[in-house]
Amino acid sequence: MQILTTVVNYFLWYILYSVIGWIIETLLFAVRDKKSVKRGFLFGPLCPIYGTGAVICTALMYGRITNFFVLFFAGMALCDTVEYLTSFVMEKAFHAKWWDYSNQRFNIKGRICLASSLLFGAGVALLIKFIQPFVMSVTDKIPLNIRFIIAFVIYSVLIVDVAFTIQSLKNVISTLKEIQEYAVENAQLGIYRADEKLDGFVEKVKSIPGPDEIGEKIKNNRHIEELVEKMNGERSMLKKLKSIFPKLQFKNYKDAFDIIFNKKK
Repeated sequence: MQILTTVVNYFLWYILYSVIGWIIETLLFAVRDKKSVKRGFLFGPLCPIYGTGAVICTALMYGRITNFFVLFFAGMALCDTVEYLTSFVMEKAFHAKWWDYSNQRFNIKGRICLASSLLFGAGVALLIKFIQPFVMSVTDKIPLNIRFIIAFVIYSVLIVDVAFTIQSLKNVISTLKEIQEYAVENAQLGIYRADEKLDGFVEKVKSIPGPDEIGEKIKNNRHIEELVEKMNGERSMLKKLKSIFPKLQFKNYKDAFDIIFNKKK
């Protein structure tokens, strides 16, 4: 029973800190961009990476480390590891780069950077010293059966959210693949035509149509045009992801991505 209680408590803390992370990011980007942008990978108001980092740091450091500066550096190291691994796994799973710190000083492969690391370190130190003790005291005041019910309801909703998000991503990738194949076919056609008319290699390369030119040809293929319009719609999953992750790039479907977001209206 004690193990189950611990699991439920950590799950509730995970949800709490994921929501807090979502609120913080939403507010920060609203101030920076002067417009409301829904943050978070899921449909719901969650930024799982914050919940994951907070729970891992709590499990490993709460009650074990009390020195503020040790908490700062240990938290920085742990959060950097979580962010780096999350970026790596998501990139491999979806063939996409979700965020990129390459333009920031002291970054590692664009996945983590010094500025965010310092913020994470300070956040973890404050979390362990001040926030988590308060959260634990509030959690303990909630009857155990009520905690179980809340955790079960939230878990059920979260599973549905994750399932819908993954299915939506699969649909996005499937559509990108079809548009990419269309772009490659047009580029290949340009090469064939170049082979018929030109002898010089440089001239052949120059004659290969780029994303903009292929985008102009899309109007001759109603099906592809509909796919592009669907992906570029205000309510589309791809448009949502692009607003959440401005530097999002699908590596395997770069031409399709360029066509969708560069296509002239």
